[in-house]
Amino acid sequence: MCPHCASGECDLDFIRSACIYDDVSKNIMLPFKHASRLQYQTLMSSAMINALRDLKLDVDIVIPVPLAWKRLFKRGYNQATLLARPIAKHYNAYMDVDSITRKYRSDMGHKTTKQRRENVRGVFKIVDKNKIKGKRILLVDDVMTSGATFYELNRILRNAGATAVYAVSFCRVVHAI
Repeated sequence: MCPHCASGECDLDFIRSACIYDDVSKNIMLPFKHASRLQYQTLMSSAMINALRDLKLDVDIVIPVPLAWKRLFKRGYNQATLLARPIAKHYNAYMDVDSITRKYRSDMGHKTTKQRRENVRGVFKIVDKNKIKGKRILLVDDVMTSGATFYELNRILRNAGATAVYAVSFCRVVHAI
């Protein structure tokens, strides 16, 4: 558990990751994300479902973290969407790829936590609040570094009336306490 979550300051209902970001997970996640090694999708999404197995999770909507159109066009796919499909199927939940849009911003690869939060602030927009209001939402992404993306999505989803916001990633960067 990260220091932020351990302190009880996490606004999301929970965040789970299948594994920590280390040499093994990096050698799966990075080729999947940047080199079209889509054969890793089944392993990654299965591990994410397994990370959620002990929770009594009731989800209405699964939302993969959206990519900006520019990045989606360059990459050719949204890796979070590929991971979210089997998770939504597992929970018999609707997978929503249309209710949130994302503006293009610079890559966050080597930014500090503060810079990441500033970079992602205001980048997401809810398209239809009626699809969100009263719903329990599971956010899906490949990696969680600082949590800035999940926290910003949580903020706009709560403002749109979501009753619960959960998040799951394949791997998570762990910072020393």
